[in-house]
Amino acid sequence: MVTKNCEKPLKSNPFQVYRDPNTGKWVVIKPCQQQIKKNSLI
Repeated sequence: MVTKNCEKPLKSNPFQVYRDPNTGKWVVIKPCQQQIKKNSLI
């Protein structure tokens, strides 16, 4: 079996992920939630 490398650049992930230090759970922030969070800081 012959493998072939992908020549296309990878797309960036539209989500941001971080680990909550209090619970240890991974939290996913969707793009629409990011806008709301940014606007609430202003």
